[in-house]
Amino acid sequence: MINECVTCVCVLQVVLLLFLWRTDVITAYVFQASRPPEGGDNPPTHTKVSEWVSSSGSCHGRCFELQVTDPPGCRCDNLCKTYYSCCSDFDHHCLKTEGGFECSEERCDEQRNDEHACHCSEDCELRGDCCSNYRSLCKGEASWLQGDCEEIQSGLYPESHGIVGNTMHDPVFNATFSLRTREKLNHRWWAGQPIWITAEKQGVKAGTFFWVIPLERRILTILRWLHLPDHERPYVYAVHSEQPDTFGHRLGPLSSELDNPLREIDNIIGHLMNGLKQMNLHRCVNVIIVGDHGMEEAHCDRTEFLSSYPLNIDEIQLIPGSLGRIRPRDPKSSTCKLLCTLSSECDLTSCDHFKPYLKQHLPKRLHYANNRRIEDVHLLMERKWHIARKMPEKLRNRCGFFGDHGFDNKITSMRTIFMGHGPSFKFQKMVPEFDNIELYNVMCDLLGLTPAPNNGTHGSLNDMLKAPPFMPVMPQEATPPEPLSDEGGVAYDLVTLYTRTNVCVCVCVSTDTTHLPFGRPAVMFDSHYSLLHHVEFISGYSKDLLMPLWTSYSLSSQDVMVNERIASMSKYSLFCQHQIYTVTCSHITFYWTTQLSTSPESRIDASLITNTVPMFPAFKRVWSYLQGALLRRYAEENNGINVVTGPVFDLDNDGLRDTTDTITQFLEDGYPVPSHFFVVLTSCKLNQTLEDCDGDLDVFSFLLPHREDNSETCNSDEDESRWVEDLLKLHTARVRDVEILTGLDFYRNTNMTYTDTLILKTSMHTFEKDD
Repeated sequence: MINECVTCVCVLQVVLLLFLWRTDVITAYVFQASRPPEGGDNPPTHTKVSEWVSSSGSCHGRCFELQVTDPPGCRCDNLCKTYYSCCSDFDHHCLKTEGGFECSEERCDEQRNDEHACHCSEDCELRGDCCSNYRSLCKGEASWLQGDCEEIQSGLYPESHGIVGNTMHDPVFNATFSLRTREKLNHRWWAGQPIWITAEKQGVKAGTFFWVIPLERRILTILRWLHLPDHERPYVYAVHSEQPDTFGHRLGPLSSELDNPLREIDNIIGHLMNGLKQMNLHRCVNVIIVGDHGMEEAHCDRTEFLSSYPLNIDEIQLIPGSLGRIRPRDPKSSTCKLLCTLSSECDLTSCDHFKPYLKQHLPKRLHYANNRRIEDVHLLMERKWHIARKMPEKLRNRCGFFGDHGFDNKITSMRTIFMGHGPSFKFQKMVPEFDNIELYNVMCDLLGLTPAPNNGTHGSLNDMLKAPPFMPVMPQEATPPEPLSDEGGVAYDLVTLYTRTNVCVCVCVSTDTTHLPFGRPAVMFDSHYSLLHHVEFISGYSKDLLMPLWTSYSLSSQDVMVNERIASMSKYSLFCQHQIYTVTCSHITFYWTTQLSTSPESRIDASLITNTVPMFPAFKRVWSYLQGALLRRYAEENNGINVVTGPVFDLDNDGLRDTTDTITQFLEDGYPVPSHFFVVLTSCKLNQTLEDCDGDLDVFSFLLPHREDNSETCNSDEDESRWVEDLLKLHTARVRDVEILTGLDFYRNTNMTYTDTLILKTSMHTFEKDD
């Protein structure tokens, strides 16, 4: 996915950022805002959106000044249009377009005309206002493309930075944010810290540009800022382009008419690079070109209407579009009734184009639940489809759009572009796809800044940099495993089982290299747990939760057998035999299943209390099909796999591992019930066996919601082979997501560098075919 020096001998580097595709919301303003409090008892004081500003005064000689004039004085900076505070002559002095933005042969050595947007006169270099192609066209010098070139903003998820959509309601503020109202100028909405604020907080000047200034003027202004004296010159620049997004919406991503806007963007980048070449900065400046999303086909004809369902649409507020967000008009109303109504209507035909969710049930990879501005009910739309409140009373003769974004971000069409150019980037280096949240740390590294707290994984993109200043190290484990107790506890359970069932076995326990080929998962929080070695699996058994934190085993492509005739060993389970807990046996299942057992000893191991976990009967269908059918196939397809599974506790839906105190608040019948289960499947990238693997690894992971029914899937009444794997693919996740939710740390003993390990952890298998 996807991305200064003043002379080539300077030490401090400039970073130029160019954002293509318009952001889902305006990227940020250069003002710091603190996170709004989550509690509603003390709502923040409402601040004025803007002070009264007089338009008297002049921008003559002040165009795009880097200081903001305080009210009531009028402004001439790059954001004055956004804040409706420009001097009355701003357009006349600062937005000139006469003569165009490039030199032509006829304009070379022209007489200076102060009405021109840029200049091609002999004195333009001295005055720092040449058109970007002046030296290449008028002086015959090579453009930047002919030389031997040796070569996103806050790093936060929407639930963290607070801008959860173009339109959003804050129940504490009792206000609605929209790009079409002045409320967007109120700093209380912005909780993230974009790169230019990080820079300014650490003494590095920054300059940013958004609309409505013409794009050519934005580039020319940045080039002129580079001529400023050291004490005035910014060292980080951000330029935002609303194209090709605007035409992408209007024409659709596959329209041939989109070629012209793309050529214009290409020319704009040419202006920038030629301007840098003109100042001999083209090998000194790091330039990142990055988009924030892709574009998918969309059309008015592909719209679902809530009025088609038995809902009173006058009682709800819908944020329409590619992701439907619903809240009741009356804050005291129940959202459950609304969701249940939509779910009950979800059959094989009506559910084709969206799935209704409570936000806490959305796939964890979306990171879209932990913010009061996120509505409780969501409609996850099928690609190319929209949701709207009701059919328009007058049918439209034409549709005003043919493209949109904001769909599930694992869809291929939502991917975007990243390019990095400059002295800090490796030459012609290709890197795997990555999430945009990872870019903030890279930009901080390029500028020598300390990043603010963010959702990225610092160091995961080091492979694109020549000399990364930050080198990540493997974290230290917080809690090592404890030895088994000789009296009572886990060891007693094992002895008791073998004695009471009159089973005499010679137990040959597994080795770490077999079932933990990439190292034991480290526990990164205070815990009491022990390692349990069994014949065909290893567990990290928690004495606090009375269940395994993780269970690991390896399956080769040859020895995976599913024997449906193997009887359930539940009669040997201490759990069911002694009813230690009040949870019924129908709600208990085994991590390691007898379906995977290849010996009598391992079948007994599978029936131990230490291999049990509370699980809803409906979810057992998913778990059994995964273990009984899918794991076998995955092992055959990948020449063997290592499987690590375990419980997830995110009962408060904040996207983080629950503490013991939090889990205690949600006990069911005195026993902790997981909110999700994780599955991490690892294989060797070169199709080697796990035993012979000495290179890179492949991984795909799942964070499966543990629910009392399977209503998320419309056809769950059918055979599991028709729907379970699709459910797994919907809930794909990064290994890093699993780590954050479990407090575990994976891949601690591999042949890879730690940077490569972070790349593996932060990548996500989307199961999407390239378009």
